Amino acid sequence: MPDSTPKPLSAIEIGDEIGPLTRTLTLADVQRYAAVTSLTDERFLKAERATQMGFHRPIVPGPLTATLLAKLLTDSFPGWRLRNFQVSFRTPVGHGDTLAFWGTVTEKGERDGVATIHCDVVVENQHGDRVIVGTATLVPRPHAERTLS
Repeated sequence: MPDSTPKPLSAIEIGDEIGPLTRTLTLADVQRYAAVTSLTDERFLKAERATQMGFHRPIVPGPLTATLLAKLLTDSFPGWRLRNFQVSFRTPVGHGDTLAFWGTVTEKGERDGVATIHCDVVVENQHGDRVIVGTATLVPRPHAERTLS
């Protein structure tokens, strides 16, 4: 279980590494995601349909992978929330791919009186291919603002 103590801005440095978190995504993960989101697109669930659409095997929905990346950020910075999260999906993730989720703090400071952290984020597959790249901005959760300076 992640630490719930708010991380103060003074304890965060430019260049700090986030993660890595390694996870192998499976059909069961995609089925759970599909059940929650009412996903019916069979390229995510059935090998035959994925092959018909030009994939070697069923793929993992991009938003599922991005959600795991967002969770890494919020778990790494207790007391903070995502204000902005932008990702670019570079290559499909197949069932059974092992992914490494990581990032780097690129900027920190105060903007309009609010503590802010900026990060570059990456997800790589087991071959070293970057499947997602992006940026994130985090700000303190309202109840934690007083303790983060």
